Amino acid sequence: MSTSHSHPSMTITSISAAADEGNLVRVRQLRTLHAPKAGRWPIAVLTGTAVEIGRVGQVGGPLGLDDREVSRLHARVEPVGDGTWRVTDQKSRNGTYVNGARVETAPLTHGTIIRVGKTILIFLDQEIGDDGLPAPETPRLSGRSEPMRRLRADIAMVAEKQIPVLILGETGVGKELVAEEIHRLSGRPGAFIAVNCAALPEALAESELFGHVAGAFTGAAKKSEGLFVSAHTGTLFLDEIGEAPAAVQAKLLRALAKGEIRAVGAADVSTVDVRIIAATNRDLATEIAEDSFRADLFSRLAGWTQRIPTLRDRKDDILPLATLFLARAAPSVGLSTNAAEALLLYPWPFNVRELEQVMGAAGVRAQSVGRVRCEHLPDHIAGTLGARGLSREAATAAPSPREPPRLNVARDAVPDRDDLLAVVTHFGGNIAQVADYFGKDRKQIYRWAERFDVDLAAIRKD
Repeated sequence: MSTSHSHPSMTITSISAAADEGNLVRVRQLRTLHAPKAGRWPIAVLTGTAVEIGRVGQVGGPLGLDDREVSRLHARVEPVGDGTWRVTDQKSRNGTYVNGARVETAPLTHGTIIRVGKTILIFLDQEIGDDGLPAPETPRLSGRSEPMRRLRADIAMVAEKQIPVLILGETGVGKELVAEEIHRLSGRPGAFIAVNCAALPEALAESELFGHVAGAFTGAAKKSEGLFVSAHTGTLFLDEIGEAPAAVQAKLLRALAKGEIRAVGAADVSTVDVRIIAATNRDLATEIAEDSFRADLFSRLAGWTQRIPTLRDRKDDILPLATLFLARAAPSVGLSTNAAEALLLYPWPFNVRELEQVMGAAGVRAQSVGRVRCEHLPDHIAGTLGARGLSREAATAAPSPREPPRLNVARDAVPDRDDLLAVVTHFGGNIAQVADYFGKDRKQIYRWAERFDVDLAAIRKD
């Protein structure tokens, strides 16, 4: 079965990179993201000489792949000059694909997706931090990409400080998860309280934030503490701060400036110890220029500004996250190579939230066949492969009615002799059913039988 995994074992060549400005080093890599067999996930660090991609035992270096659909010498990745690289197909049997299109040669830029056989690689050209800060994955902030490592390192630096944090990022990148992680690492004993500023009714905003005394207004039958008091000694997360009405912005500014609040209807002020974290997907500089967001409130919120990377800026995290979300929805369902490639090529405008929803639905649709294929994905995602992905997947979309649940042979892989023999024996030598199982033409089954010396006639007689 084709698999992807968030913690693969790796083959890594030595890194040779010149130090860049500050504490960054420039590193170019070819990293395996998806492979037909679990347990072998090579990485090649590119140091100025060509790297060959081919069959294991046939090419030297780390990119000898255990993939039967890869040719002995499949492709070559080489420097062109001025720090640029290209990949060139070496007349391979199944072709080399770059960002979904079959190519003879193509330039490589950061994030380029390369497919050879059933193996998918990514070309990374990035500056890697050499700051010495530990940034291990956490259950909430997973991802081994460099942008995520930097994010976790930044969070570790600011978490225990008492300065306010402003989190910036597109819809669905996980701004609230970052806020929760900052609170978790802060050591503050109080609660983490989240409020959606866009949903605060202007008339009741002051009461929601600062509380009210009994009888302060019609309907105030009893005292309410408000969100600031609930977050005392903890963290108050102001989500969608860029959409807060002007009146709410003014009320927040007064509280943040002095650390004092006054409940609606109360005569006295109270002092609260609250760490403020705010988040928005809006461009606050533009909002300030247009007088729709207060500059003085921005200055109070942006003690530390933290930008969250988009999912398309950390493509090497897409398949591990997809596998994680798929396991939650359908633990026994895997991910086909075509589907994996489509996920990597799609730009994910709504980021991790969109990926989670897509994989949850795909897992449910794919339960009957045991593997997510392109036809289980939304059309706009499957369409990143065009007719190639859809046609190749559709051939094996439904299992043969005679296929038993314990037949442990991958349907979309090139079988070895034992695999072919097991499937042919199960179907009693019926070549049409065997061809349907593998999604191949019957002529291909005869070619395999000849190659592996499988006596089809003898099986049919049995």
